[in-house]
Amino acid sequence: MKANHTVMFLLSLLSFVACDKEEVVIPTAATTRTVLVYIAGDNSLSGYVSQNLRAIKEGIEREGLNDGNLLIYTDEQNEVPRLFQLKLEADTVRQIVLETYDPDQNSASTETLTRILDKVQGEYPADGYGLVLWSHGTGWLPSDVYRYLRSFGQDGRDNFMEINDLSSALSKYHFDFLLFDACYMSCAEVAYAFRGCTDYMIGSPTEIQAKGFPYQTIMGDMFEKEADVVGMATKFYEYYKDDDYPYATISVIKSDALDELVAACRTLFQGKTERDLFAVPAGELQIMEYLTPDYHALYDLDDYVSRLAAGEPYDAFKRSLEKAVIYKAATPKAIYAYPYPGGSYLPIHTYSGLSIYVPQEALPELNEWYKDLEWYKDVYPMMLP
Repeated sequence: MKANHTVMFLLSLLSFVACDKEEVVIPTAATTRTVLVYIAGDNSLSGYVSQNLRAIKEGIEREGLNDGNLLIYTDEQNEVPRLFQLKLEADTVRQIVLETYDPDQNSASTETLTRILDKVQGEYPADGYGLVLWSHGTGWLPSDVYRYLRSFGQDGRDNFMEINDLSSALSKYHFDFLLFDACYMSCAEVAYAFRGCTDYMIGSPTEIQAKGFPYQTIMGDMFEKEADVVGMATKFYEYYKDDDYPYATISVIKSDALDELVAACRTLFQGKTERDLFAVPAGELQIMEYLTPDYHALYDLDDYVSRLAAGEPYDAFKRSLEKAVIYKAATPKAIYAYPYPGGSYLPIHTYSGLSIYVPQEALPELNEWYKDLEWYKDVYPMMLP
């Protein structure tokens, strides 16, 4: 990541030929942390981009950046995508536009994301890095199974990033934290896919309201010498707990504890048959998504495992889960864009901080897609057809 500054500067100058360059920035000396907030907002969330940017600036004014670097990439409807830096100078937040891009640039592509990351980490080297991914999300669920499913990121109507593609693209980087300001990303399958590229993952296993994280209170946490990941999550929960719409779930996942969790799950699933999985009463489990009334796919991890195991194997699973999920919080109800019967709010009775896919006989297409995930390959015996 920390390439020779002079080489990276010359390469960055060459890249400006294809873009509208507004200010040339010489690579800075290494600092404690560089954070990129990547906003793929060319979709129905576009109207919330400016609100989030105001909150970020307010957070900088209140807490500063601890001599770190904050870079923002934005792509909104009917706006030119931009990469800019926010700096606090004389108690005023200064916005420095570094590069503008083709209006049709696809921000829901791994190629665009990694090109931006290469530029940011090349020109703003640091001892550590943070990444905020802001957009629509549906965890690992693929974009082409049902029209509501988006995986992560949406650009226009038809462009999305699948989780396998995104995790592969990010595998060459390492982050102190990866924060998903997107719905449904705190899945066991997603956390496991990203375990090699981040120390901690912050996200929600249910939907996040469109106004997103309270950036006005968490910017200081991002730039602590040791990023305060629990502080970010706690402030998210407290913000929504006292909101007019008090609906939120959040968790912090410790990546280096996930291998132990997978080993515990693999032990539990050994000897289980396809019939055993299909026999789990999905209708009794804690639902973590309500994307459509036709079926559900994401459920609470602990609730699911508790239907398949008992005794010491289950106790070992619980111990590993507690090591992996270092913080979790949930309001009594979660909010869903698709109306649940009787309203858009679903009670949260069981909450482990991670969702999980429950294979079901009625979902052969999702069962087949699921087999492509690293979590499935490392946890399940080859039982699904």
